[in-house]
Amino acid sequence: MSKKTDLKLLIVEDEPDARQLLSQIFAMRGFNVRSAADGFAALHIIRSAAPDILLSDLNMPGMSGFELLSVVRRLYPQIHVIATSGAYSGNSVPKGIAADSFHEKASGLASLFELMDMAALLGHTSFFSHRTHTPLWIDLESRMPFEAHHVLLNCPACLRPFRQTVEEINAEIRETTCLFCGGKVDYAIALAIKPKIVPSEPRPIPTESLAPVGEYPADSLSARRA
Repeated sequence: MSKKTDLKLLIVEDEPDARQLLSQIFAMRGFNVRSAADGFAALHIIRSAAPDILLSDLNMPGMSGFELLSVVRRLYPQIHVIATSGAYSGNSVPKGIAADSFHEKASGLASLFELMDMAALLGHTSFFSHRTHTPLWIDLESRMPFEAHHVLLNCPACLRPFRQTVEEINAEIRETTCLFCGGKVDYAIALAIKPKIVPSEPRPIPTESLAPVGEYPADSLSARRA
């Protein structure tokens, strides 16, 4: 690549030497490079300034690349993702990996340069469509009479589950912070929405009573369909 791309590249690699080497190489090739040592650090960077291209290892401690790419694909589908690993061979994206392309480690940098050049030509475009953010709709956990209400949330940013205490039971959209990655989690309690009873109109011939018709508040219904 002869000219400066000015594209933002995030390299996620837990091996310090490999991370530093790749950062230097692609900075020399015209990319605006940032790096992270694990998935959690990468998410923090992405939330502050999403990159155009993400180059991520798959086998990492803490939050693996498998988890990271799944999160990125759901929340930041516009990012062009290149997965890399020494656990798979060939240049095809392994099954179940949420990436646009794949580079086999120790196979030489020529193929990685080709993938990166292709990503640069595409700009900040992925092959996947955008996804609209919606709150998590969850149920209350069962409890004993003397216990507080709790909900079990799965953070949409890092996919880690954590328990949250709920003081008041209603259908309002709530906001909390993930205990693991610090990301914002919007959620609502599904069981707090109760259907309204709409009386049936009289029928000329007595028949079996009509079942109640369930209605949801318009704002809640819109949130559920989002």
